[in-house]
Amino acid sequence: MNFDESPSPKEVSAPEPLPEPGLPPQTPILREGKEERVPFGVFDLVLFVLIAAGGMILIGVLLVIVFGAFGVKLATIQHSSRDQNLISVIGQVIVDVGLLAYLAAQMRFRFGLPPWRTLGWRKLDTNRIPLGWACAGLLASGAIISLLVDAASALHPPGKPLPIETIYQDRLSSLLFMLMAVLLAPIVEETVFRGYIYPVLAQNWGVGSGIVITGALFGMLHGFQLGGARWQILLLVIVGVIFTWVRARTRTVVASYLMHLGYNSFLFVQFLVLTHFLTRLPDVR
Repeated sequence: MNFDESPSPKEVSAPEPLPEPGLPPQTPILREGKEERVPFGVFDLVLFVLIAAGGMILIGVLLVIVFGAFGVKLATIQHSSRDQNLISVIGQVIVDVGLLAYLAAQMRFRFGLPPWRTLGWRKLDTNRIPLGWACAGLLASGAIISLLVDAASALHPPGKPLPIETIYQDRLSSLLFMLMAVLLAPIVEETVFRGYIYPVLAQNWGVGSGIVITGALFGMLHGFQLGGARWQILLLVIVGVIFTWVRARTRTVVASYLMHLGYNSFLFVQFLVLTHFLTRLPDVR
């Protein structure tokens, strides 16, 4: 009787790769240049868009009602850019916080996963580069991109004032908007675009397509702020592609967030300098 029944080399299969900590076995991580799998899909993205759009409308109506309760009539709001800007900024903050809460709740209660890690907020792997230098480099890269975009935008300026520029006519609205752009917008937009939308697109249509489509969506979402100015929208599409490529390359939203933070912070500092710290606001008509 032959007791040596060990399998031949051809019969020995490679062990299955272990999932990352915090992810269930049915949510493996793909290697060899492919993007990680996520538990949410296209249906979840469509539902998210509907919730975001409905939330913006609902919050806008509620804020008009609140303003009315304090004696500000609808007719006054319609003819006051200051009131419209305040409603827009406050409403955007409420919607952004609400969307973050929705995504966190979805990850935790529907999928039973750690919310921020599942949405791409993982530790930044800098290899041999000190973490501080890597973070500073990403922030500086974002500021440089902002400077280049500003220079490129000047090559083909829009023929009329952009809708977003009207918010800079009021000191309070300007300050609230810029604070939101630095403190909240990078977190929300990176979580939504690079943490929620991009992985689904990459998982279904490939990393390259996911990067390009996510960047295009990022630029076009800002189209209403730019009044449909094609050149300025194209520049933001390119910015979105760069941010998404960095996120895909590093496999963490932290990297694209730092670049986004550097980009918006440069715009904030530039605006403060040009307006002499909000003492000389531009006259946009």
